[in-house]
Amino acid sequence: MSPRLLLVAALLFLPAAQAQVPRDADAAQMAQADAHQAYMQRLASALARDGGARDLALAALLRGAGASQAQGADAPDASPPPRDAQADAWLRAAAAKAGDDLVANRLLVLAAGADDGGVRLEAARRWRAAERDNLVPLLHAGLTADALLAQARNAARADAGMYASVRWIASAWLRHPPNAAEQAAMSRGQPFHDDEAAAVSAMGLWAASAEPGYAALVEGCDERMLRALPARRGDCAHVASLLADHSTNIADEHAGLAMLGALASTPAARSEVQARMRRMDWRMLEWGRLGQQQPRGGAGQFARLLADPSIQSEQQLVERVLQEAGVTAEPPPGWSPPRR
Repeated sequence: MSPRLLLVAALLFLPAAQAQVPRDADAAQMAQADAHQAYMQRLASALARDGGARDLALAALLRGAGASQAQGADAPDASPPPRDAQADAWLRAAAAKAGDDLVANRLLVLAAGADDGGVRLEAARRWRAAERDNLVPLLHAGLTADALLAQARNAARADAGMYASVRWIASAWLRHPPNAAEQAAMSRGQPFHDDEAAAVSAMGLWAASAEPGYAALVEGCDERMLRALPARRGDCAHVASLLADHSTNIADEHAGLAMLGALASTPAARSEVQARMRRMDWRMLEWGRLGQQQPRGGAGQFARLLADPSIQSEQQLVERVLQEAGVTAEPPPGWSPPRR
């Protein structure tokens, strides 16, 4: 998803839309934000009535995200909002039904967060049991650095399950679309594209809610710890390689490359990491540029590619966007990103 699409999602489709309206917003902007807020509250209630594990987890996620964002906008220095009894009830009902449903457990990890560690840790445990070779559920399991690195020795990939989860969230939007009045207010007189709204909404919610869980890795693999425990370097390098080479989203790949750069002990190794970072920068910047050239920031293309089952990772989606535009995936010789 391009940076522009993420901005669209943050401002237009997330449950925090009302909280994000600038103080000098005009009446149309206020009506748009009110419509989004009303729709998200209605969507959460509708999903709770559907009653499946995924439905209830998403309902809790929507309600919790809206409450925390609104509290932050209205009183940025205030204490956290009180716990939402309804969201907690939905969360626990979802946990009781989740079983080995990967999407339900991923949504529970997102919805519970740090506010309900028991639900989150149990969801991460079930996710881990279903995917023993996957590093990502370990990152959410509340492990110490030693335990995380030891258990990660058996991992062979780092799959956050982002697109599988986002596709299901989008399907929930389409099951319970905005009504005619909400659509009119949201689109501000322009045609409303329900597939685009669902895809961008789902991706925006995931991006705003996902917690990568790198804290234990940062603590366990920093330079100070590696000086004290040099034997740990191999475990850190293994985890870094999983993220850099076997992840399904760009944020995890970037984190892995950053770790590999910090672990690099030779000029050749550092140069290779820098070259990979440069290729990533090129692809991301071109993705954003191409999106800006399309109607609605490339939302239509994103919705179409998200629906393509052959695309299983964010990296594949970016490659497809570049391919369709005839843009090379490799930066031109001598190119460097603007910030460098």
